[in-house]
Amino acid sequence: MDFAGAPIIDSHTHWGHSLSMGSTVTTGELLAQQQESGVTNVILIPFPSTAIDSNEVNVKVLEEAGKVSSFIPYFYIREDFPRIPDEYYGGKWHWMRGIQDAASNYRVLDDRELPDLIRDLTDIGKPIVFEEEFAFTERFVDMAPGLPLIIPHLGMLGGNPTDFLKAFRDKTYIYFDTALAAKNTIQKFVETVGPERLLFAADVPFGNMTSELSKVLTLTISDSDKELILSKNIIRLTKLTALHSCSPCGNP
Repeated sequence: MDFAGAPIIDSHTHWGHSLSMGSTVTTGELLAQQQESGVTNVILIPFPSTAIDSNEVNVKVLEEAGKVSSFIPYFYIREDFPRIPDEYYGGKWHWMRGIQDAASNYRVLDDRELPDLIRDLTDIGKPIVFEEEFAFTERFVDMAPGLPLIIPHLGMLGGNPTDFLKAFRDKTYIYFDTALAAKNTIQKFVETVGPERLLFAADVPFGNMTSELSKVLTLTISDSDKELILSKNIIRLTKLTALHSCSPCGNP
């Protein structure tokens, strides 16, 4: 299938400054990668360290998405459990009050305000990119039946992807993004849970749109299944009614 003209949505990429890394992903860099790869739209997620420091970056992500038609804003859920404003298409939960990319804080699961947040998130039905250790994720999923969660990297940073696959195989509201995962692991997930629960993602700056997209395009699956992974699944989850791609990329 020729995907020219069809939407290709990067469902998980960072934008803005990272306080912890001391580096910045600019709009120009993302547009350049879109132009090179053929990715038509990008979901913007703030860097955790910057979002934890101040909610200002959530506001800036929304403002940037208002300027660049191919950008889709996600809201970083900060440590005081804020609700996701209507203008955002989803949210990001990242090692809440723990050590980023390293250790979960299990006391979060006993926070008296967490059930209220879960009810609110379930009611609005927006997808949440959810990154924690495997055991933390299992307990959270049990607390939040039906809440659409997207586990990034097929669970790679939270443990063994095989554990995530086995635990959530039959929970049809749990999804997985492909960012940074090996192609053979992506293939295994597709064969086990179906293409309807996989989402293409590059996770810039840690991944590159062209190389991450290549993994999906070369999977041993049908073109219609690739189209689900590249755009249709995330469109359904976020309830996007209209897409505006960058044409030509390189100009907001």
